[in-house]
This record gives sequence, C-alpha cells and structure tokens, in this order.
Amino acid sequence: MKFTLKALAVAAVASASSFTFADEPTSPHSVSGNIGVLSSYNLRGITNSPENKGATINGGLDYNHASGFYAGWWGSTLDYGDDLPNAFENDFYAGYSGSINDDWGYTAGLTYYYYYDIGNSGSNGFETMLGLTYKDLGITAQTLLEDLDWGNAGDTYLKASYSYALPKDFSLDTALGLYLYEKDGDIEGTEDSFSFRHFDIGLSKPLADTGITASMNYIFGGYNRFDEKQKNKVVLGLGYSF
Repeated sequence: MKFTLKALAVAAVASASSFTFADEPTSPHSVSGNIGVLSSYNLRGITNSPENKGATINGGLDYNHASGFYAGWWGSTLDYGDDLPNAFENDFYAGYSGSINDDWGYTAGLTYYYYYDIGNSGSNGFETMLGLTYKDLGITAQTLLEDLDWGNAGDTYLKASYSYALPKDFSLDTALGLYLYEKDGDIEGTEDSFSFRHFDIGLSKPLADTGITASMNYIFGGYNRFDEKQKNKVVLGLGYSF
C-alpha cells in the first residue's frame, strides 16, 4: 500500500515540448507512471511478516487534472507462500488535491484494495485518506471503512514524511508511522488502541539522466496491534518514473 502526497504536486506539473508557442493550448490532463524493484515489501513497517520477503516488483499509473482531481492504480507482487504463487496487490484510488497557499496543500481521497488470487475476498475493501502538506513535510491519515483480514473498521494509519535535499543530488527521506487501532471488529486480541508502528530513514539519489532513482531505507520497527515488536530492517530499491 503505497500512498504519499505526491498528487498535490503532480497536478501542477505536466510534460511539455522543448518548443513552446504563444497560441499552443496547455492540456489540463497529465498522466505519469512508475515502476520499481525493492529488496522486500514491508507493509506499514511490518517487518516480522512482510508482504514479500524477497525481491518485489511494483508499479503504478496516475492521472491528474488541473482542477485537482486525481485517480490511479498501484500494484505489487506478493509472497504468501507456495500455495499462493500468483498473489498480487492492487490499489485503486481517486480523490482531490489542492493548495491553500504557496506553502500549504491538502488532499482527500478513497482507496479500494483488491488482492488477486489469494482465495478469498476478506482482504478487499475501502479506506479513506486525508492529507496535509507544509513545504516538504506531509501528514496523512488513512482509515479503514470495513472489517478486513488485515484490519478492523476504524483502524487509522497516521504517517508523517519529510524529505531534505542534500549535496550531490542526494535526498534524506524520513517517515514516522503511528496507528490508532479499533479493538471491536473481526480481528480480536488487539492489545493497544494507539502504538508506534515504524520510523524510516534513508537516502535516495537519481542515477545521472537515466530516470532511475536508487534508494536505501532503514526501518526501525515498532509494534503491531498485538504489541509484537517488529525487527529493524534495511530495504534497497530502484525506481523509474515516466
């Protein structure tokens, strides 16, 4: 499940020709995509039982309109064992983003999670997303609307992310994840209503003019809903945007 506040900025950026003309209309529509490889896929800091403990391929497509409307899809390979060799996660989302002023922005959206070939529909469902940005700082709150195999209705994932430009085109990337757990639901045994989930710190850097960005991220594991400590972990990645 990959969500950031990039939609706030993407809506204002569109591909353009090297040549411009005074009477050339500017399209209000823009489409972008991405594909990447990670050394493992750890859902919201869960490192003890990752969604994919090995090499993971993911990618997505995004549509943005100048009005602020956006929609997209993101997907990832999964590793749920030999019984589910073709398991695949699909995240379909849509929403609206805008700016309050030059520094502040906001977004509101809805996501539908669809897991392919896992044998049941108990993991498929809807989640809301509300977000606020201040310059390079972003804060999001994602809340489940129904009981699923991986969460109860009302579970809310809170995430704060911040990136800082370093010399030589490096970027320092950080993220803090917290969770508000709903104890009443299909998943029983929740220990705490609120817990620290993870803290990530890493470096990323574009590789010359290839369009590829390399990243290294260190996850400081927190606790899941059963108060189980998650181990620390390094995740390596390569991503390409188009």
